[in-house]
Amino acid sequence: MQSNFNEKGLFMFIKIVYLAISIFLLTMSSRVNAQCDASIGEIEYLFDDLSFYHVKSQVDAEKTIRVDTINTSDCTLYFSLSSQNQGYLKSNSQFIDYQIRLENQLLSRSINQVKLNNSKVDIRLVIPAGTPVKAGYYTDRLELRLYDENKQTVDEIEIEIETNIQPRTSLSLLGYNTFSNTVYLGELKPAEKYTMLPSLQIVTNTDVQLNVTSENKSRLLHSIFSNKYGISYTLQLGSEEINLVKASSLNFSYSGQTEFYIPLSIQLEDFTRQAAGEYSDVIRFQISPLNY
Repeated sequence: MQSNFNEKGLFMFIKIVYLAISIFLLTMSSRVNAQCDASIGEIEYLFDDLSFYHVKSQVDAEKTIRVDTINTSDCTLYFSLSSQNQGYLKSNSQFIDYQIRLENQLLSRSINQVKLNNSKVDIRLVIPAGTPVKAGYYTDRLELRLYDENKQTVDEIEIEIETNIQPRTSLSLLGYNTFSNTVYLGELKPAEKYTMLPSLQIVTNTDVQLNVTSENKSRLLHSIFSNKYGISYTLQLGSEEINLVKASSLNFSYSGQTEFYIPLSIQLEDFTRQAAGEYSDVIRFQISPLNY
């Protein structure tokens, strides 16, 4: 009888201890969830080529920012990001519609929150290739928030985004691949207009000024008797007629158009009594950005 009593008492003691341990573990688990001490740590700028973006670029331009979070091991966390300019980089008079990618997910004005899978989050700000962008200084402000599983804000910071898109311009003659090109007019006839000239191509991301000069002050001079024989002419750029007795310039305003094609033509004076031979002049075109 004594032996049976001890076995029963021992069994009851084990059950009580087991129950006490279970209650203790549940209490500890609730306590951990209630004390999530996660926060946003270091901000690191990994890569930035936004300032070199040009509409003729074949690849996207981007800025990559890495955000470190700390004390996250005991928490289920979510990360949200919003743009002060609603997803635009803005200057005084221009804006760029850029993309925000968080954890390889493209964010939108309706989807701006993702689950945090590790302690480091990479934010990519992307200007897709082919986007028309005017040179200038652009800014935005991003607000980053860290949430717990109950959607309560754990921490938040703001990041200022700044980029200065550099002016980029190019000038070429269509059909020619060098900086110095010779155009033959053929036989020169009095009062003749020559329109079969190549067109100028201007590619730009800003307002530009085109400067034009003539080495012989708007005259085709004889190759041997240049002091005695010469034929005056006027140059036409598109609809603009230019007398190159002195340097001339034309301005082109950027308004989303990145390429300008300008047909060239030459109008000769109604000349008489000119010597046979070759006549020539050198016309120089130079382009430069305005307001820089």
